Amino acid sequence: MKNRYLLAIDIGTSVSKVIVYDEEFRKITEARDEITTYYPQPHFFEQDPNQWWTNVKREIEEVTTKIDPTEIVGIGVCAQMHAPILVNKEGVPLYRCLSWPDLRTVETTNEITRETGVKQSFYTSMAPKVLWIKRKHPKLIEETYKILLPKDFIRMKLSNTFCTDWNDAKGTGMFNVKEGIWIEKIVNYLGIDANKLPDPRNEEEIIGGVTRKLAEKTGLIEDTPVIVGAPDNLGRTLDRTAASPNDLLVYLGTGAMIEYISKSGAKPQGTFRSILGVAGTVPQWFKNNFCKEDVIRAKELGVNVYSFLDAKAQKLEPGMGGLIFLPHIMGERAFEGKTRNDVGNFNPYARGVIFGLCLGHSREHIFRAIREGAAYHLYLCWERIQSLNPRIVANRIVTSGGGGKSRFWRQIIADVFSLPVWVPKELETGSLAISCLISVSAGIYRDFTDAIKHIKNPLVDVVEPIEENRIKYRRMFSLYRKLEEDLKDLFMDPKP
Repeated sequence: MKNRYLLAIDIGTSVSKVIVYDEEFRKITEARDEITTYYPQPHFFEQDPNQWWTNVKREIEEVTTKIDPTEIVGIGVCAQMHAPILVNKEGVPLYRCLSWPDLRTVETTNEITRETGVKQSFYTSMAPKVLWIKRKHPKLIEETYKILLPKDFIRMKLSNTFCTDWNDAKGTGMFNVKEGIWIEKIVNYLGIDANKLPDPRNEEEIIGGVTRKLAEKTGLIEDTPVIVGAPDNLGRTLDRTAASPNDLLVYLGTGAMIEYISKSGAKPQGTFRSILGVAGTVPQWFKNNFCKEDVIRAKELGVNVYSFLDAKAQKLEPGMGGLIFLPHIMGERAFEGKTRNDVGNFNPYARGVIFGLCLGHSREHIFRAIREGAAYHLYLCWERIQSLNPRIVANRIVTSGGGGKSRFWRQIIADVFSLPVWVPKELETGSLAISCLISVSAGIYRDFTDAIKHIKNPLVDVVEPIEENRIKYRRMFSLYRKLEEDLKDLFMDPKP
C-alpha cells in the first residue's frame, strides 16, 4: 500500500526544521538548522527571512532523499508569531524580520493604543513594528506588495500564495476577529494601504501547490498541495490533550510557558497560565557568544553541544554557592511571576542579571545558572497561580518544546518544583499539530479534533526530584524571589 506522508515545516525563534510524518503521525525523518539572530542594538531582535528559506530548502532536500516525495500528500508550515516581513511582488524580503521579542516599539505600542483607542495587547505585536519601519524607512512601505507573517513567507516561497490564517491575523494587534476585517482605525493610523495586508483563510485550507521552480531545486513534486498553515502556538493544544487534570504543563521553547490543567477546565480568579520572555533561548545565546571552544570540542567528539555543556554543568553543585541568573534579557512577559491576566505582567524594561559572580566561576557555572534561573522563574509563576487559586495541587509536570530534550534541565525543574517531570516521546508538538492540519486537508481525518485522537505520543523518561537538591534549591529560590522584588524599581523606563 502506498504511504501517505505529511511534510511539516516549523520556523521557530531558535531553530528551523522539516519533519515528515506518516498518516498515523509517526515521525519518519527530519532535518533542522539553527537560526541566526542579529542584535544591532541591545534591545533589537532581528532575523533574516532569506536564511529561514535557505535552511528550509536544505532541510527539504535532506528529507526527500529518505522518502519517495511522490508519497507526500500535503505540506504545511507553522512558525513564530507577531513578526512582519515586507515583500515585493516577487516575494523578495525588503527588510529584516523584527522577530517577536524585539523591544524597539514599546513607545510606539503605547502611542497606537492612545491615538486610536484600540488597545495593543502586546509590545511584541505586528502593528507597532510596521509603524516603526514606515517611519524609519518610508520608501520600503511604498515598495511593499504584502506584509506577511513568518509562516506565510515560507508558504509563499513554496506555492507563490499571499495570505494568512485567522490566528496569526488576530495576533497582529490590528485585526477584528468577529467581523473578519482589518481594523480601519489602526490601518489608517499606520498610513498603509489595507491591500498590503494578507487575506485570512482557514488553517487547513489547501491554498496552492508546490511551484515547478521549487520542485526542480528540492526534490519535491510540482503541485503537491500546500495548506495555509498556522502559528506555532497550535502545538499547545496538543500539549493540553496529552496532559491530565492536576498536571503542570511546562513548555521549554524560546518563550517558555507554564500552565495548570484543572479538573473542571475552569480558570477562576484570572488564569492558570504564565508565558515568560525569552528564557528558553538563553542557553543558545550563551552558547553562541561565550562557548566557541565548547562548540569546537563537541563537534570533534561528535556530540550535541548542549549535551556537552549539560554534562559539564551537571558536575557542579546546585546553586553554586549563590550564583543566580534572572532570565529577563529581552524584557519579561511574566514579571514577578504574574499570569497572563495580571496587570503589569509584561515589563519591557526588565533585564537579565547575574548575581553572586565570583572569580572562581566559569562558563559551566554560568550555563548552569541559566538553566536554574529559568526553573526559578517558572516556579515563581507557579506560586502566583497557586495564590490566585489556593486549593489547586499539582501531581506532576509534563514538558514539551526543544528545551525538553535536556534531561539535565528537566532534573533541575523536578528539584525546584519537587515534582516528577515527564516528557512526551515527540517533543515537537508544533510540527505535530501542523501535520494534523495537513491530514485533514488530505481527507485522512475529518477535522483537527479527529486527527488529534489518532496521535500516539506517550509520556516517557520520568525524572524524579532529588531530595538533597530540593533543599538547596528551596534556599536559592528564596534569594531569587527577593532579587526579583528588590530590583523591581530599577526595571523601569530609563527615560525621565
